[in-house]
Amino acid sequence: MRNNISLTSHEDLAVITLGNEAQANTIDLEFCGGLLRALGDIEAHGKYRAVILRATGRIFSAGGNLVQILEGLQRSDGSLEAIISALNDLILKLRRLPVPVIASVQGAAAGAGFSLAMACDLVVASRAARFVVGYGKLGTSTDGGLSFHLARRLGSARALEILLARDSLSAEQARSLGLVQAVVEPAALEEAALAMARSVMSVPPAAVREMKGLVGGASETGLEQHLEDEKRAFLRCASTEAFHQRVAGFVERSKSKNSPN
Repeated sequence: MRNNISLTSHEDLAVITLGNEAQANTIDLEFCGGLLRALGDIEAHGKYRAVILRATGRIFSAGGNLVQILEGLQRSDGSLEAIISALNDLILKLRRLPVPVIASVQGAAAGAGFSLAMACDLVVASRAARFVVGYGKLGTSTDGGLSFHLARRLGSARALEILLARDSLSAEQARSLGLVQAVVEPAALEEAALAMARSVMSVPPAAVREMKGLVGGASETGLEQHLEDEKRAFLRCASTEAFHQRVAGFVERSKSKNSPN
């Protein structure tokens, strides 16, 4: 296991498991590095025909590590930009993988965790899953390509509605919008993700690679620049007093919830 991220295989299927339950699979430099290495191993191996990205615990990913972000803001050391740059590298690696990636979302996918799920090709969700934007409440814009993928899948008006007005989607709401391909009971999630993978793997590998390239090729050419634009927008928001105050407030509330009575 690397940084609580493990890579296992079942014949031609690769399974990446996010296993940092204690930290709700929050996204930081260590997380990005571990997941990048797992994706690199899959690409280098060359035999895999599909990938499942799953997580253990109640939360798929709580998004960025706000404690680290707050500490970086207080130090003014550029660590926030480094984290977003690493996340961008991860998203690009995920999108450019030549085989389909299926997100298996068992709980909340929040902030950059939502971005990570939307960067996958297909999503299977537990009925208990939620997709939470969260950025507006912190006083900042998106990162990890969330604005890109929501606008691409839903159109600009619906994407803005979700980002600015709705903030959170249930699994069923996400399915009705086409952001999720299947919603199942929690106990059936693992088998549903495997069934989706088997369906994909029943198509000859060359055809799968070509179709993934054709479907994603036209839009992915703009993803790299969009990620850079998104990072700059996030950093401009992060320089405001409102962002500092809201992140500090969120961290303080989290500490209060987790402190013993």
